[in-house]
Amino acid sequence: MKKRYPEFDVAKAIALAGVIIGHSIYLGTPDRLASVFYSFDMPLFFIVSGFFSKTEAKLTPDYVKKNAKSLLMPYLITCVGVIGCSFLGAVLTGKANPTEIANHWFMASLYGCGGITPTTPAFVSAIGALWYLFALFFGKMLLTVVNQFRHPTIMALGFFFCGNVLAQIIWLPWSILQALSATLFLYIGQIIRKHTLLEENSIEPICWLFMAGIWGYSALCFGKLYMVTNTYVNGTQDVIGSIFGSLVILKLCQMACKHIPRVTKPIAWIGKYTLPLFCMHLIELNVFPYRYVSGIVESLPLAPWIGYLIVRFAIIALLTGILYMFPRPISKWYFQSKQKRKAER
Repeated sequence: MKKRYPEFDVAKAIALAGVIIGHSIYLGTPDRLASVFYSFDMPLFFIVSGFFSKTEAKLTPDYVKKNAKSLLMPYLITCVGVIGCSFLGAVLTGKANPTEIANHWFMASLYGCGGITPTTPAFVSAIGALWYLFALFFGKMLLTVVNQFRHPTIMALGFFFCGNVLAQIIWLPWSILQALSATLFLYIGQIIRKHTLLEENSIEPICWLFMAGIWGYSALCFGKLYMVTNTYVNGTQDVIGSIFGSLVILKLCQMACKHIPRVTKPIAWIGKYTLPLFCMHLIELNVFPYRYVSGIVESLPLAPWIGYLIVRFAIIALLTGILYMFPRPISKWYFQSKQKRKAER
């Protein structure tokens, strides 16, 4: 049985909450709060994935097939869900042409582009948060290439540089440019595990304070980091800040798991299901008509943005619960427990 690291599950739950908060600016979430989460949330996901990626992995057909099943199948099924729900929503509300809406999301699904930039082809629509699954898939393939070289750090930095330079010239499909940049964060995850940087006394307390300071300065003074469009406005400052921020979050989660397990245990449980929660967030984000609940939310004795976040988290949880009840041929791609049950039979 694989060793479980609860601190990583807690960190993933926090990062997921950050992604959702960042996507709620249009509902009134404070921009400064979103900036703090944007400074580390997506890099942390890639760093955690890198931590659990084997350095000896080779780019074989079996490796490609395994990762395609775990990452691209959820992408495909979720895209079908978005297309279907959007079409149905347009039919029921009569607010838009159902065929045009379905075609919009179909084209977005084919291109797999998370955001729109000046170099994005005019016919392309953004698929949104699901860009991460394509980027992680291709990033893990590139990581195997990086690890074959004598100086993998130089290769990882080279891929990151290429991703950012090419993004100014052309916008490739399937989040390939984001994957080039993400390879660096995946590699950092492997470095953290190789050098046991999260182990007790591996890094001096003063160094942790220094990293926290750099991250805080980067998050609060320099603005947002958008991996979705390969936007690192402040270059090295953004990258270093995101790496230090991810390390600090992981260390704080580790300490919390050790000292307040009653608090972290339910958060870690949520973190185990970040994949289905992430995918259901896309459906909720693109389909749910928040205008129909605005009157109720804004009448609550809370800041409206807090009310919207509560509704948003509740809808995502509900959709994830419904997904879990789907027949196993569909739900197994999101929930490892359902895959294990088949293996045990």
